[in-house]
Amino acid sequence: METGFPEGTATLVSMSDGSASLYCSGGGGVIGGIGHETVRRAATAFVGLAGHHQSNMTATKTFPLPRAGRTIFYVLTDSGVFSAEADENDLGEQRHALSPLFYAGQDVITQLRLTSDKK
Repeated sequence: METGFPEGTATLVSMSDGSASLYCSGGGGVIGGIGHETVRRAATAFVGLAGHHQSNMTATKTFPLPRAGRTIFYVLTDSGVFSAEADENDLGEQRHALSPLFYAGQDVITQLRLTSDKK
């Protein structure tokens, strides 16, 4: 899940094994989430939900960065990569079919930040 901001892009990467990392294009981020049960649970839930929403996505071979205020989901499968893009406000206000996926991604980010703050 990538979200565009005026100052750059935030990229959340979650895998089916429960690993998760957050990268910020301006520098910084959080890696190594797999070492924390709360992150693993949130990441596997996010990945599982992404599979359920794949029907709302289209196959892609290009990976542009999102514009400010936009979020792009990329789902890597055995059949290729699928993506969908939406307005962050629509996702956040639950006015889009991918809003549940957006909130699941936000949960992963929250869990990553909580574990990072404990260090």
